[in-house]
Amino acid sequence: MGKKDIAEKLYTENNRIFADIVNYILYDGAEIVRPEHLKEVSGEELFLEEEADIDLFVESVSSAVSTDRKAERGRSTGKNERRHRQKDYVVQQRYRDVSKQITIRQGQDAVYMLVSLENQSEVHYAMPVRNMLNDSMRYMRQVNQIRSYRKGKRSPDSGDFLSGIDSGDKLLPVITIVLLFQNRTWDGPRSIHEMLDIKDPAILKYVQDYKIHVIAPAELSTEELKQFHSSMREVLSFIKYSEDEEKLRQILQEDADRFNRMEQEAVQLLNLVTGAEIEINTEQEVVDMCKALADMISRERKLGYDNGVEEERKKRIQIIKNMLNRGFAYEDIMDIAECGRDEIIQIQQTM
Repeated sequence: MGKKDIAEKLYTENNRIFADIVNYILYDGAEIVRPEHLKEVSGEELFLEEEADIDLFVESVSSAVSTDRKAERGRSTGKNERRHRQKDYVVQQRYRDVSKQITIRQGQDAVYMLVSLENQSEVHYAMPVRNMLNDSMRYMRQVNQIRSYRKGKRSPDSGDFLSGIDSGDKLLPVITIVLLFQNRTWDGPRSIHEMLDIKDPAILKYVQDYKIHVIAPAELSTEELKQFHSSMREVLSFIKYSEDEEKLRQILQEDADRFNRMEQEAVQLLNLVTGAEIEINTEQEVVDMCKALADMISRERKLGYDNGVEEERKKRIQIIKNMLNRGFAYEDIMDIAECGRDEIIQIQQTM
């Protein structure tokens, strides 16, 4: 896992940030899900996939066959072969960036759901298939948990024997949110249908679609950004305008009360994602982004000025060398290059 991946995970696993993201997707920014509604769950998805049947052994059992049975079969074999078979499985393993169980109250009822975040530094062009697989594995885990709970409690003749669950068992909804930490639009497919090389509606209506939920900073309007209530708003805004210095200054001024108290994790993330070099005082819990950005721009401009001055100095030295090589008199060089006699002598000594 690279530095960007670690920074993205550390930032988004914070309950306040996670709840803010979920509220944006599910409730248009209304603060329905709160940090205390969240419970950490493993991001690891394990699934045993059936590969093939293999014979464990063949057990020969000597038995006495009844006379009636012999008559029916015409002859006695004296043996019954009982074949014991066992499935061969392959372990499928996937990892989610951040996963949490959410429990909220709706009237007298409690609503449970499983929500995962997929943090992306780049567009993933197979994301619909990837999310569909991960979500399916999470549903399968729930089915297996129910099977384990009911194991030994079912009759072989009952309708739920093969499935391992009955009609009254319910699963928790699984939701995956994709968060793009990059200043670009999501130009990849957002559904299974978009990945198919077919447009015939007669066929597509029988092909189950699977859509993904993407948050891409470059696609968010000002109104949509304001639906975030944590520092996620500032993070997404900064990424969106990271290549537009004038616009970046504008949003920092307009939202100065929020930008001047950003947590260190958010600023560290921005430094890694956008390449900014915002200084962080580790002795302080928050960072004043307005001042930090102004200082950063000032440093960059000074560096640019210094580089420009150095470049001009090198050009002037080369001009003086060229004139010396052509036999120009000191007085002529001093007039043209606007320099002193001592400087000309120093340059001549290096030739």
